[in-house]
Amino acid sequence: MTAAQSSRLWRHFFVGSLFLLSLYYLYRAINYRFGVPGRLGPPNPIATGWYYVHLIFALPVLLGAPLQFTSELRQRTPFIHRLVGRAYVAGATVAAATAIYMGAAGPYEGSRLSIAITGTLWLFFTLAAWRHAVTRNFAAHRAFMIRSYAMALVLVWLRLMFDFQDYLFFYVKNEELRDATREWASWVVPLLATEAYVSWIPQFRRRNPSEY
Repeated sequence: MTAAQSSRLWRHFFVGSLFLLSLYYLYRAINYRFGVPGRLGPPNPIATGWYYVHLIFALPVLLGAPLQFTSELRQRTPFIHRLVGRAYVAGATVAAATAIYMGAAGPYEGSRLSIAITGTLWLFFTLAAWRHAVTRNFAAHRAFMIRSYAMALVLVWLRLMFDFQDYLFFYVKNEELRDATREWASWVVPLLATEAYVSWIPQFRRRNPSEY
């Protein structure tokens, strides 16, 4: 197996894993939200409506985004890549905007700032990726799409951190502090990892001073 084939295989494995994790999150989130009696709390048509809007527009983001990182799709059927990309931008824009609103108006005070910042970053990265695609700056478009997708998966990271919190946050004994730590870590850690991949590591690898 050549280095290029090995790299492609690992990329497909990584993207496929993210897709399966997204399905796992959707199952757990929907079951927790609607399967647990009384989870929705007192009837609130407005809050419930915002949640449905957010969920509906987030679906094409979670399920369609992995296709955008498949080089074969971009090369062989670029029109599908563009079509899925437009659906992603539309879905992510609405989902991020509703996340900002629900975060700022949410009942949990410790979550408001974290969710609002996450939604704002997600919205900015998505619109920046769209803008660079329009201007055909594909290197910047790819970088911002990776950042946007990392923010789109924040609730997936949050769910995983919740499932493994006894191992990840064993040092936080207070339940409320653990919840707050988990919510901040769910977007700060992926964002730092994304920046390392997109920006920091490539900077270290550069050898030609003219590239700076």
